[in-house]
Amino acid sequence: MPRVACFAAAGIELWFNSNDHLPPHFHAEKLREWEVRVFFLRERQEMVEVVYSNRPRRPRRSDVKEIAQQAEAHRAELLEQWERAVNVKAPGPER
Repeated sequence: MPRVACFAAAGIELWFNSNDHLPPHFHAEKLREWEVRVFFLRERQEMVEVVYSNRPRRPRRSDVKEIAQQAEAHRAELLEQWERAVNVKAPGPER
């Protein structure tokens, strides 16, 4: 799994699945707590989708805000890395 190289978030793993689906996105995980998909070409309010959460609540708003802000600031680099690192298996649904 290639790591997101253009930014980091404290305590959160950021990566691309090497065989994934469209639209372009990366995954962010706070170990043993939650995982989200970040569709970085979307508007901020539609960018983050929760994959799973082992807590009664979703990821903290501050974590989601930081990831979304960084994704917006680095869209061009994220798209370049997506195109180099991801082998798109199938188009997938537009979520």
